[in-house]
Amino acid sequence: MADRRKVINCFVVGYMQDIILVGYGGHAKSVADCIERQKQYKIVGYTDLKKHDAKYRYLGTDDRLKEYFMQGITNAAVCIGFLGRGCIRERIYKRLKEIGYKLPVIQDPSAIVSSSACVGEGTFIGKQTVINAEAKIGKMVIINTMSLIEHECIVDDFSHIAVSAVLCGQVCVGTSAFIGANATILQGRNVNARQIVAAGTVIR
Repeated sequence: MADRRKVINCFVVGYMQDIILVGYGGHAKSVADCIERQKQYKIVGYTDLKKHDAKYRYLGTDDRLKEYFMQGITNAAVCIGFLGRGCIRERIYKRLKEIGYKLPVIQDPSAIVSSSACVGEGTFIGKQTVINAEAKIGKMVIINTMSLIEHECIVDDFSHIAVSAVLCGQVCVGTSAFIGANATILQGRNVNARQIVAAGTVIR
């Protein structure tokens, strides 16, 4: 009986839930790679306006998302990037939540996230990123490759922290803001909602 329990427990631990990629472009490839490295979810395919040259199955347009949910696929990852404004990701998020989808945090195994940090649903945390102590990350945030979010920073919903950007301690980033690649926000500064900080900028 004990041996049987051990087999069942191993099966449960190794079980991977199905997940759908919503949108398929350059950002989707990064998200999908992190999902595969996480080994918690199995990608069943992607939805988009058209079929792409991709290793994953094309599931049709977003109009079919409710159908797949009814078939028992309850996890989704929004793979649309910032595209100049966070409202696109916000609109897709609301639609998925209305259907009932869960949007798990997608975190690459190489990322370092403090145990005291708080990360909202649907957020993407890319390779070699660091989120330090007591940082608060909202829902549906993109924190891209090698970004640094220092202690007690707040990054609000639908914002995008681009590649190698640095937020020093106690920085506040408003909703749907964009921090460009290699930008640096020094300690205690605020970035307004929907503000775009150009690549390489230093906010002192």
